[in-house]
Amino acid sequence: MMISATSSSISQTASSIFSKLDTSNKGYIDSTTLQSALDSLSDSGTDVDVSELFNTLDSDSDGKVTEDEMSSGLESLVGQLNSQYDSMRMQGAMPPPPPPPADGEDEGYTQDELSSIASTTDDSKLSDLMSTLAENFEAADTNKDGKVNAEEAIAYKDKQEESNNTSEASSSNLAEILKKLIAAYGDNSTTLSTISESV
Repeated sequence: MMISATSSSISQTASSIFSKLDTSNKGYIDSTTLQSALDSLSDSGTDVDVSELFNTLDSDSDGKVTEDEMSSGLESLVGQLNSQYDSMRMQGAMPPPPPPPADGEDEGYTQDELSSIASTTDDSKLSDLMSTLAENFEAADTNKDGKVNAEEAIAYKDKQEESNNTSEASSSNLAEILKKLIAAYGDNSTTLSTISESV
């Protein structure tokens, strides 16, 4: 989901969250503190693993998240989530590969042939598919014969969609964690409620 927030509102949110989590005033929070905070917010029986979020926030990998790291990390996460959202919204699903030749023999296309088809077709979806296959030729050419046939193109497309679904799930998980943190530990300004509702 798209997150609409300004840099200053994210910084204010990070500061508010940080001050409420750093109850011993150490100047940092560790993964245990963040995990405990989210565990207290989770529905009973629902465990939230904060390791991905914590590792993203802990920019110097010292096992501690300072207020500055939280602010820059949240700003970066919001940017990444918005970028992934835009990409998914704009990309849509890849079209199916072109049918095999009429004679029934699918010999496939070389990387140059895929690039040529991509640049000469008027069908934008076919062009996108051919470009994607040409750019990722080694990954798509699973039998390493120097050509990508329809079966390999379909397998590559399916693998990409599976990867996108995994990325969407990870982004969705991070977005839900951010939403919980903002709702529970952010201040009550209008900007923050807009961020929380947008996630």
